[in-house]
Amino acid sequence: MTDSVHLTDIHNHLVPAVDDGAQSFDESLRHLQTLHAEGVARLSVSPHLFGWLTEEEGALAKRLDVLETAFESLRSACTSRPDVPELYFGQEILCPVPEIAARVFQEPRAGYRNTDYALVEFGFELIGDPATVVETVIGAGRRIIISHPERYRRARANVAIDELRAWKQAGAFLQVNAGSLLGGYGSAIQRLAWQLVDEGLADLIATDHHADHRVVSLREAYEAIARRGGDDVARMLASENPTRVLRNQSLLRVPSIPGRQPS
Repeated sequence: MTDSVHLTDIHNHLVPAVDDGAQSFDESLRHLQTLHAEGVARLSVSPHLFGWLTEEEGALAKRLDVLETAFESLRSACTSRPDVPELYFGQEILCPVPEIAARVFQEPRAGYRNTDYALVEFGFELIGDPATVVETVIGAGRRIIISHPERYRRARANVAIDELRAWKQAGAFLQVNAGSLLGGYGSAIQRLAWQLVDEGLADLIATDHHADHRVVSLREAYEAIARRGGDDVARMLASENPTRVLRNQSLLRVPSIPGRQPS
């Protein structure tokens, strides 16, 4: 990777003590420093925001208050540090069904701050048709990014590539985990992740970093993509498109990798 490429990570769990990621400021700081040393210039945190909180009046807003307060404390502590990425705020939002999605996106703070993008997960065991969730989020005026599509399961089997194509056709963007490309979740998920990249179905890659619990290198994934498909594809996935999310700009269409797609 050339020194001129500044990576951007839009999916991680590095806000301390709010979910199953970092549990202390020191733990967060260590991993932020490591990511910065590997070339991550911008990083949007994405702690879990559970859509089922909308079943209790005010609960979703209270959870957002907690997340925002913890993020601002982290950002304040890092403001004068040159050894960490520039920090942004978002969430990974659990919306397994359209009814939950409709309620979540009545809350203007849901999603990446100062953008109309939102990172949405469905729950690893799929229920119903997630394309209806995609349509609901878009209908609420948001641009939906689906986190780690390669990791979902249906009826205890890995989700089929045709279903992931249907989510794209419904208007979603797909964010593949760097750890999936590097084999961190097993060979079947790794194959599916690379198929998404090879076919030009992936729009972004991100770490889904969980601090000490799950350490992931965005740089390693970038370099693996560059070896397979060239620097241009790697740069779109790990730098240009994630940066465009934070700037509320339209994403670039990532090309397929010649010679890698099935004939």
